[in-house]
Amino acid sequence: MKPNEYEEIKELYDTSLVKIGKRERDYFFSNINRPENLHSNRTRKTFYASDATKCERAIAWAVTGVPKSNAEITQKSRNIFALGDAVHEVLEGRYKKVTGWQFFAEHPGEINIKNNGEHSSDFLLHYRVDGVLMREHWSTKPLLGLDTDKIICEFKTIADFPYNTGRNRAREVYWHGAEDVPKSDHFAQLQIGMYGEGADYGILHYHNKNNGDEAIHLMEMNIEYCENLIEKLWTINDNALKDTIPERPYTAFPSRDRKSLQKSKTIDGKVQKSDWHCLFCDFRDKCWKLNDFKEKE
Repeated sequence: MKPNEYEEIKELYDTSLVKIGKRERDYFFSNINRPENLHSNRTRKTFYASDATKCERAIAWAVTGVPKSNAEITQKSRNIFALGDAVHEVLEGRYKKVTGWQFFAEHPGEINIKNNGEHSSDFLLHYRVDGVLMREHWSTKPLLGLDTDKIICEFKTIADFPYNTGRNRAREVYWHGAEDVPKSDHFAQLQIGMYGEGADYGILHYHNKNNGDEAIHLMEMNIEYCENLIEKLWTINDNALKDTIPERPYTAFPSRDRKSLQKSKTIDGKVQKSDWHCLFCDFRDKCWKLNDFKEKE
């Protein structure tokens, strides 16, 4: 609120708000932030759709069972996930209203390809699409102009950045926002879902959590693109089983005390940003040797 608005209600606030000490506040949050589930002790033996555009180095460590050096999920992240889940539920309800179509939410599947002798093992990828639209047998009206019986759906909540397309004063685009162009990782995830389900088309639905704006992207399955993704992941797995880990593909800037990664650093007068893959990586301490990380014997 504006300062003058605050002055009008300051007296009311002073008499109504109760001050909370740091100790009491911390104790309160330590209780409500306790995770509901125990950490899984399973060794990963498969790929996931979200791996399609992840850092190859991190994927290689993950599939070989290397412990994550940064496995914790912050409460802030949990809150973000919860917000996304709530928006997904709203979108599911809206998609169930599409006349002539049935909507099946949270549909899991897998892509399992037997080894043809060119790889070290079979290929297994698990995925879960946010929904599948199936045309009713009596419906004859196409949806979005498509004469198809199945459409895969992915829902994504997203902030103003990277949702909005950025333009300079000359109206030249300096950032292609998701409102106009799908993010590459979301594109890959939906393509994998379409490939696994044998569907020709998919809808990528963005919801801007800052202002409620929405955008949809209708895409067709690209078989060559999907098969190349599968081959890439399969090769990463083959090499990882031979203890061949890819070099770090992204750039980031450790802090002076090497306790964390800086979001940016000025080099020769220019601001260089750390890649987001590194900032949010489960292996950042291991990869960048942060916080006195040492390999276990």
